[in-house]
Amino acid sequence: MRTTHVAPRVPNINAVIENPKNQTPMKTLTVFTSLTLVLLGLAACDSKTESTRKDALDSKAEALENQAKTVRKDSKTDAADLTKQAGLDAEAAKDAAKARAEAEKKGAEQTAERIRKSGEQDAKALEEKAKNAREQK
Repeated sequence: MRTTHVAPRVPNINAVIENPKNQTPMKTLTVFTSLTLVLLGLAACDSKTESTRKDALDSKAEALENQAKTVRKDSKTDAADLTKQAGLDAEAAKDAAKARAEAEKKGAEQTAERIRKSGEQDAKALEEKAKNAREQK
């Protein structure tokens, strides 16, 4: 058996000058991609202050939504109360107008009765004068 002696590989001086760390383009691309992924991962993570800020915003939004629901419910209740009160006011106004009309009718009847009585008395007085005038002839 014959053994052959293999000389150790000596790097090419030009390759060492161009690529001093003896990195291949694939190694450079892998390192660059890894660093990019790590930086993107760190940027995507929420910090404690960011989480606190989001929680505060969520709480504020929820409080505003609850307030809006309360205002909406109160406005519906107020509208229903106003509608009911308007109906009661209309009924009261109708009753008041009816009572006023009755009072005016009664007043007009009383005035007509007084005028009738006064006319009767005046007519009787004139008849009496006419009777006296005939008797004096």
